[in-house]
Amino acid sequence: MLKPILWPVLVPFALFAVGLGAIMPILVLGALSLGSTQAFAAAIVGFMGAVSLMATVPAGILIDRLGDFRAMTVATAAAIIVLGSIVAAFIWDSPYSLLVYTVALMVFGPVSDVWSLARQAVVAEVMPPADLAKAMTALGGTQRVGNLIGPMIGAGLMLVFPIWSVFVFSGLTAVAAIAIMALPIAQIPGFDDHPHRAEAAPTSRPDDHDPSLTDGDSPAEAADPGHGDAAHPRRGKKDRRPPLDVRWKSVILTGVTIIALAAARAAQPVVVQLWGVEIGLHKSSISLIIAFGAGLELIVMFLGAYIKDHLGRVATLVACLSIFGTGFVIMVAKPDLAGMVIAAAVMAFGNGLGAGVNMTIGADLSPAVGRPRFLGIWAIFNNGGKLGGPTLLSLIITVTTLRFGVLFPGLLAFLGAVWILIWARQVGLPGRRRRLDPPSTG
Repeated sequence: MLKPILWPVLVPFALFAVGLGAIMPILVLGALSLGSTQAFAAAIVGFMGAVSLMATVPAGILIDRLGDFRAMTVATAAAIIVLGSIVAAFIWDSPYSLLVYTVALMVFGPVSDVWSLARQAVVAEVMPPADLAKAMTALGGTQRVGNLIGPMIGAGLMLVFPIWSVFVFSGLTAVAAIAIMALPIAQIPGFDDHPHRAEAAPTSRPDDHDPSLTDGDSPAEAADPGHGDAAHPRRGKKDRRPPLDVRWKSVILTGVTIIALAAARAAQPVVVQLWGVEIGLHKSSISLIIAFGAGLELIVMFLGAYIKDHLGRVATLVACLSIFGTGFVIMVAKPDLAGMVIAAAVMAFGNGLGAGVNMTIGADLSPAVGRPRFLGIWAIFNNGGKLGGPTLLSLIITVTTLRFGVLFPGLLAFLGAVWILIWARQVGLPGRRRRLDPPSTG
């Protein structure tokens, strides 16, 4: 079932995710090692979310114009440059190192977003509706693989080398991802990645190509003003990007819960790192705890795929958020190594149930025409949460205590679960009886 996207999407993204997973547990630790305060270290992750939020819609437009695979290639190349800058900031070791580190991470956020949106668009276009939830779960699973293997490798590197060696490793995985994408085996048969797909297949149905373009005119035909009007009398410049056929009420109502989920997820690694340092854990121990959680998520995600298909998206969100939020409460209630491990296990179980749920719902609500543009808009909710979670966490830590800051993501998760339960009937997300409906309905 996953064969069409195995080498083109899953394998290269797994490599990219391993590198990303290696550096995520040390973003705060890296800032602290460069002289940052706890509050500013947490805020850096929030700044990444802010830049990602501003770049979300432009990222969708960029993918729409470049094509999915070209966008992923450009993003990977940019990631290599950014990671090189971070390594230079550590080796340079000057008063400006923290500034360089911060700016580089600001750029890294949008780069990873382009990767995420492009791979999601490919899967949504290639996979049939009946297999969409499973495919999106597998896509989310690749991230969990990265979150498992990456921190383990990072922990091993930090036992022998300086912390910046982890960023070097992440850059190498990005290079490997580009190499895989260039192989013939990574090409999807029948999938034209040219942004003007209609030009390659002028006889295709309008829903089969990018709505931002004309219906397959050659450059010569496009240059003839009479030709376009005769063949397509209703087409003009304003028709090049028709309005998205989307149920916006459902998008907004569901998006509120996605914001809560994304905020809790973005705050989790920050909380684990800060709380781990607070109770006296070694940097390698913190990375291994995060890797342990990712390994458990990888197992639980198969149950999450079953729930998404057989019980529906709302049931998945409620179970994910409720269990995930409980983990933060446990962390505060038992402030020691055992408590951290138990909390990581509980959070991993809840988060694993929601593997790929954001991407699945985005595909459920997306139109067949203009999907990359819509997914760019849909990502605003996720990136808004990625901004709000760490930013509010930093503010809470500044004005209250770290203990209350640890509880904050759990509270957000509980509120998100309550919200989607209240509006479940209005949003009309696919449930048990509607799981085979095409994602373009609405």
